[in-house]
Amino acid sequence: MKLSVITPSLNQGRYLRDCLESVRTAAEAAPEHSVEHLVIDGGSHDESRQILSTQTFAQWISEPDSGQSQAINKGLAKASGDILAYLCADDLYEPQAIEQVMTAFARHADADVVYADFFFLEGDSGRKRRKSAASFLPSDLPNRNPLGQPSVWWRRRVYEKFGGFDESLRYCMDHEYWLRLGDSVRWHYIAEPLAVSRLHADAKTSCQLTAMWVETARMLTRGGWRMRPWWNAFAMAAWGRHYYRMKRRWFSR
Repeated sequence: MKLSVITPSLNQGRYLRDCLESVRTAAEAAPEHSVEHLVIDGGSHDESRQILSTQTFAQWISEPDSGQSQAINKGLAKASGDILAYLCADDLYEPQAIEQVMTAFARHADADVVYADFFFLEGDSGRKRRKSAASFLPSDLPNRNPLGQPSVWWRRRVYEKFGGFDESLRYCMDHEYWLRLGDSVRWHYIAEPLAVSRLHADAKTSCQLTAMWVETARMLTRGGWRMRPWWNAFAMAAWGRHYYRMKRRWFSR
C-alpha cells in the first residue's frame, strides 16, 4: 500500500523544515511502504519556498489559494496513495507513525479510518503533553471533536465516497469531515501517540479562537438550531480565549 501525506502551508517556514523531516524520518522507518509527501504552499512570502527547493523527498507547488481547505483538496486531487492524510506545516509525525498506521490498515481490511493518540507540543519548548483519543465515538461528533487531526488517516475509498473538505470552512474543516463520515465508516484506534500538534501564538487555533468556535457553531447547527454549540462559542468569546492564552503562556515556560 501507498500513503499520501498532504501538507497545506502558508508562511510556515519557521516550522516547515521540522515537518518535512518528520515525514521523511517516519517513511524511512517503514521501508516496505511507499510514501509520497505533497506540500501545497499558498504562495508564501517567507523562507518556505527556499526550504522546499532544497529538499528532495517531498513534491511541492506554490501558488495562491483560497485557504487551507482548498490547499488540502488540491493535494488530495494529486495524491496517488491508497491511504490519505493531511499534516499541517507546523505539526509532526512521530518516527513510528507510518509503520504502525500502515500495519493497522493491512491487518484490518475493514477499517476505513485509523486514528491514534497524539501529543500537544508547546511552541518551541519541547514540552509535549499526551492526549488520548480512546473516548472517541462517532456519536459524540455533533457535540465535540476529541480526535487529533494530525493523527487521523483514511482509505482512498473514503475520499472517493465522501469527497474532499468543505472549502467554505477555515477552522473546523476536519471536524466537519469526521462528522460527515460518522457511523458510515469503520474506525480503528491505535493506543499510541503517533503525531504532534504544535500549539503556538501564530496558529489559527490560538490567535483566532473566537472565530473558530463561531464557525464551528454554525457548522454544527446547519441542520437545525441547537443551544450547546452557540453557548460554547459565547463562552469562548467571553472568557475561554483568555483562559487558553494563559495556558499557552504557562505551558510554554
